[in-house]
Order: sequence, then structure tokens, then C-alpha cells
Amino acid sequence: MFAIDWNFLTGKGELQSASIEELADDVLIDEAYPEIEGGVHRFIGAYLGANETVLVVQGPPGTGKTRLIRAILGEISRRKGGEAQALYTGDRKSLENDEIFVKFITGWDDAFVVEDADHILRPRAQGNEHLHRFLAIADGVVRSQGRKIIFSTNLPNVGDLDDALIRPGRCFARLHVRELTHAEADVVIATLCAGDDARAARSRERLAQLGRKSAALADIYRSCADAR
Repeated sequence: MFAIDWNFLTGKGELQSASIEELADDVLIDEAYPEIEGGVHRFIGAYLGANETVLVVQGPPGTGKTRLIRAILGEISRRKGGEAQALYTGDRKSLENDEIFVKFITGWDDAFVVEDADHILRPRAQGNEHLHRFLAIADGVVRSQGRKIIFSTNLPNVGDLDDALIRPGRCFARLHVRELTHAEADVVIATLCAGDDARAARSRERLAQLGRKSAALADIYRSCADAR
């Protein structure tokens, strides 16, 4: 289990939050992330054991960014022997003042997760006025406590990210996930279907019906689930 402290801004401009408990039961397999050398679980372990605070997970929708982040939070829970606490937001306006950052610095959250963080990660030279808050908390006291800051973004290119955020010593990795080729998708399907050839065949047929040149991970998992 891990706990999400979901933060958002109300219509009155006040920061509010809701606590949600989640079960870390996502199926995570190495074949779904061919760009991660050495496997997903080794990568997660290396990140959690590293001094660097920041992880950027970058790629199109449906390519497994959220699934990977949930697995990281689940692993933090396992290492703690209790629930990981994650400060979470996908609300742009909640990041435009200091309140949520003060909440993270002074609180007991193990991680700060920002999804759909395109506007936060763009270079400051392009008018990004909010990144400096993350730069301030990505080093020093926060890092020494072993807490992590995880961004997910749909920005297509590594060059779209501010150099200061992703510099060595602050950023552990810029992980670019992508849609899978049909050959890669076949390997994932075979793993998920665990020797059930008939189910695997139905899954491949459902995926083929989408008529796409590549396969989003979300579509692969859905096709396997529907093929039961």
C-alpha cells in the first residue's frame, strides 16, 4: 500500500488536499520498458538508493509512465515496512505559489509526484517562472532526507527540459518511454498471458484491430485483460 496526498486549488484559490490509499498491485515487467537497461526493478532500486532527487519520466500518453511511478511508490513502502506517503498534484495552479512546496519541505512525505508537468519542466528561457521552486527543494535538506521528486511529462524531446533541473547530481535519470513495436508488443503479450496461447492470440487480434503501426502499453494491457 501507499498513500497519496492529492493536492489541488479550489475555485477560491485555496490549496486543498484529499488523502487516498492505493494498492501497489500493478503488473510491471521488463519487456514493457525496453529502453531501461538491466530491467525495471533494478532501475527502481538504483533510483531509490541514489543521492539524486529528481526523476523525469517522459513520453506519450499510455506508455506506462504512471504505472512506473506507482511501482516506485510501492517499492518505497516495501523498504519502509509501511505505507509510503506521496505528495501528488497534476494541478498547474497549485504549483504557482509556495504553499505546496512548504508543505513538502516541512512534512513527512517520501516523494513529491507531479504528473502532466509539461509547463513546469520547460526551460526558464522560454518564460517558465515556476521551475525555481523545484530547483530550491531538489537539493540540500530535502535530498539529505532521501526524499524523491518525480515528474511525468508528455513533452516529446529531451531538449524541451530545463538544463538546471536535469543536471548531474540533481537528476537521477531522464527516462524516455515510448510506444512499442508490434514485435515488442508480442513479447509483452506472451509474458502477460503466461503460456495461455489462445488468450495471447485473442489479445494480438484485438490489438491488430486498432490498426496502429505501434502499440501503446495501455492498449496492450487492455487487450490482454479483454482476451480473458
